[in-house]
Amino acid sequence: MGGRWGRFWLDFFAFFLIPAYTLLFAGSMQWFGTNFSVIAVTGPDHYRGFLYWGILAGGYFFVILSKLACVLPARWERALVRLLAVCAVLSLAYALAIPYLPQYFPRYAALHVLLAAGACVLLMIAFQFIILVFRRQDGARWSGPLRLCWFMVAGCAVLFLIPRMVSTALEVFFTISAALLARWMWLLAN
Repeated sequence: MGGRWGRFWLDFFAFFLIPAYTLLFAGSMQWFGTNFSVIAVTGPDHYRGFLYWGILAGGYFFVILSKLACVLPARWERALVRLLAVCAVLSLAYALAIPYLPQYFPRYAALHVLLAAGACVLLMIAFQFIILVFRRQDGARWSGPLRLCWFMVAGCAVLFLIPRMVSTALEVFFTISAALLARWMWLLAN
């Protein structure tokens, strides 16, 4: 993602495509009374939209994490970030593949929730690890992404506690802020 075109595509995905598609998928539904998984099972078009959102977001994060792994100083650090990226994307992919239908398939619904949450946790661990590696080299430069990372954790906790569930508001906040954090990290690393 070098040069002017690389920066254009990075900005296009982080500032426009991912936020716009995430907000369009969320729609005008009750943001604290539902979530993406519930929206997805309300119809075939919604499920298709859920899959597209997952491919878009998962693909973006996989590419950014893979690129960030390439600029890490140690081989084991690169391998760990790649492993975390693969596990996060696979977790998201399996969550997308398992419909959330707790009335009919309660065990699969629980697995869906575990995989979706696991994808987010793995992504945040990868971000945090990359930030800490680069912070050892230049603490002042990487203090902003570290603060944003912790702001995301706090924001997600608040958005979880308001309705006491994973809500559309939480998913929108996490997706958009993670896309922006990934962009910022890529720009700082290069």
